[in-house]
Amino acid sequence: MGMSDVVQQIKDKLDLAAFLGSYIKLSPAGKNLKGLCPFHKEKTPSFMVSPDRQIWHCFGCAAGGDLIGFLMKYENLEFVEALKILGEKAGIDIGRAGNQDQRQINVLYHINAAAKEFFKKSLTQEALNYLYSRGLKKETIEEFELGYAPAGSDALLRYLLSAKFAPADIEKAGLTFKTERGTFIDRFRNRIMFPLHNSFGKSIGFTGRIMPLPSEALPVRQAGLAKEGGYEAPKYVNSPETPIFNKSKLLYGFDKTKGLIRESRTAVLIEGQMDFLMAWQDGLKNLAATSGTAMTGEHLKILKRVADTLVLSFDRDDAGQAATERTIDLAGAADFAVKVLMVPEGVQAKDPADIVNASSGLFASLAAKAVPAMDYYFAKYDVSKKISVTQWKQNIRAVLGKIKMLYSPVEKARYIQELAGLSGVAEHHLQEEMDGLPSVKTVGDSGPSESSGEKTDNDAPISRKEVISQRIASLVASHKNLYGECAPALAILDPNYQKAIAYHCDSQSVSLPEEIRSLVDLIALRTGLELISDPIKAKTELGVLTRQLKMENLKGKRQEMVDAIRLAEKTNDDAKLAVTLSEFDKLSKEIQTLEQ
Repeated sequence: MGMSDVVQQIKDKLDLAAFLGSYIKLSPAGKNLKGLCPFHKEKTPSFMVSPDRQIWHCFGCAAGGDLIGFLMKYENLEFVEALKILGEKAGIDIGRAGNQDQRQINVLYHINAAAKEFFKKSLTQEALNYLYSRGLKKETIEEFELGYAPAGSDALLRYLLSAKFAPADIEKAGLTFKTERGTFIDRFRNRIMFPLHNSFGKSIGFTGRIMPLPSEALPVRQAGLAKEGGYEAPKYVNSPETPIFNKSKLLYGFDKTKGLIRESRTAVLIEGQMDFLMAWQDGLKNLAATSGTAMTGEHLKILKRVADTLVLSFDRDDAGQAATERTIDLAGAADFAVKVLMVPEGVQAKDPADIVNASSGLFASLAAKAVPAMDYYFAKYDVSKKISVTQWKQNIRAVLGKIKMLYSPVEKARYIQELAGLSGVAEHHLQEEMDGLPSVKTVGDSGPSESSGEKTDNDAPISRKEVISQRIASLVASHKNLYGECAPALAILDPNYQKAIAYHCDSQSVSLPEEIRSLVDLIALRTGLELISDPIKAKTELGVLTRQLKMENLKGKRQEMVDAIRLAEKTNDDAKLAVTLSEFDKLSKEIQTLEQ
């Protein structure tokens, strides 16, 4: 069975409207369904779903596609990942379908799942005691499937080989590596193992925390690190990048918290698994954590689907504060409302785990009281005149640089006003100073397409002429009587639109050229936006739209005349210039008449 056959089987078994309804709220719109687009911010629904055609399209950001396309875009998945997930929901095994690369990915999922079970079974009492000493409860350890990688060089390898997995596949999964002697050894040895899951709960990799050396004199947190081959081992080791694991897209715990984040539209971001688990255990559930990397634009794309507000709680050391500032800038540029969790004076805590251990419920309380990110910057950078002029100017510029990176012009104006009040500098001078600052690309940002709520290069805005044409076509498709009554008016449409309307309205028109099939689907979807039940009002609206389209056509021709005039002037072609000027004047009068 080929991959195309599998795709079709999945589409046949899974209902698009029901599947999308689990992500966004949909309401009836004629034969279609409509809702607020999850891929850009909007107040009026422009996201349309056709149950008949099993397609969706947003008329606000131009995103569209089928069941698989939606899952790929919403969950930030590759094609095969999305197909695997949908195949499981439909009860279809895609493991034997498709090409070798696709089958390989399926094998990697199975190997990671087997490794997770091995680590869970290998969890020793010593490892459990360490986790208990850090404050974790048995229920949390079991829920997040923590395990232990034995100290031997090939314990996992031997287990996976006995399960009939190939050595090369185990290496591709990142669980072993080849030594200089050409033998394979386990990547993770003598480590507490934290399984990493994609947003659907599939095991895709691991983080391993080295077991500390026993120490009677020091608390277990401060005990020395274990040695490997005579050298101090790194504290944390992560799975390498594989076809199913990309740490720049991975948020620890997100598979369990995404629904809770969506409900509150707020995500509390922390660094590392242990801090996440302690906060979760303490009752704060709308969490996400980075794992072995700084916050990236890809992380924000994932969070943008479910959250509008981010609360940051990183370590209070220099590295943590740098991460806080970097994330504020990156998230602010992606149009998030960003807040920072502030630890009160007197609370001796350097990270979320410390806060939880200091007082149960304190972390959740502080998260609820988090301050806006710009207030954090105003506190960090003194802009009063109590300091030297040089430092004062540098601090003002630092804050202005942060304001300049914000996505929202409204937010920029607000904080310019606030900075003026704090610094005593007039708003217009601050604006002038900010305009002169270089635009700084935030660390980890890869441009506008990384802001998941915004349009990407593939979602280019369509012209006003195209929008009007779509509205005319969908209105006539909804009121087929207009097709006969207003046929002459429809002649101003592009021929492809005329063919698409004919297909919808003319029972004799059964031939559909392949090149306009997508346009026919688009018109069918848009009928839900052009809901006018009164036929008289529909006819009136059609008259307004055809008038607007005629205006756009004339403006397009007039621009052609402008270009022709410039060419005639450049080439000193007086005869051509005279004719073109006459045509330009005629077009201008027609436009003036329509505008009256």
